[in-house]
Amino acid sequence: MNVALKEWDLVCDLLVAGEQIALVRKGGIHEPHRGAFTLEHDSFLLYPNAEHQSPDLVHPRFHAALRADAPVPRRDDEVLVPGYCRVTDVLPLAEPERAHALAGHTCWNDAFFAQRLAYKPERPLLLILTRAYRFSSPVRLPYHKAYAGCRSWVPLRDSVGDTTLASALPALDDAAYEARRQSLLRTVA
Repeated sequence: MNVALKEWDLVCDLLVAGEQIALVRKGGIHEPHRGAFTLEHDSFLLYPNAEHQSPDLVHPRFHAALRADAPVPRRDDEVLVPGYCRVTDVLPLAEPERAHALAGHTCWNDAFFAQRLAYKPERPLLLILTRAYRFSSPVRLPYHKAYAGCRSWVPLRDSVGDTTLASALPALDDAAYEARRQSLLRTVA
């Protein structure tokens, strides 16, 4: 596997710890499809970074988890990949109340959802439910300047091999993941 989704360091930690299964995407400045996010891959590595990560956008109980040393891609010589995800569901969040209802199921607060909904309102906001798998220790890959920028998908020059992928542990067992998934689906129904 050699494609990664760039996501907040905090969110990557929560995904591989099984504390969150949801991603919310709208798109970045350098997205290829007129700035809108598209789900180009149903499995992907996690590329943690701290760009745009802010305590103002997460619940107070997560403030301590916002690491002062979180990776900023331009400054690191390597990318630390903690695991990977497989997509199980993708749902548009057109109504603000559906988006705000996710605050209780994620690290993000109402300010995050208000900001995401207000930014480029013509672009769809997507809820992506993912099954995360964590590596026994983060995989270290060389950083390249081509990875910089406000984009979601990062085609990596190096890949994570099948043996490493196969040895990754699910963040949640099947029953726990399905219970969390059903709860989120009911929340946004």
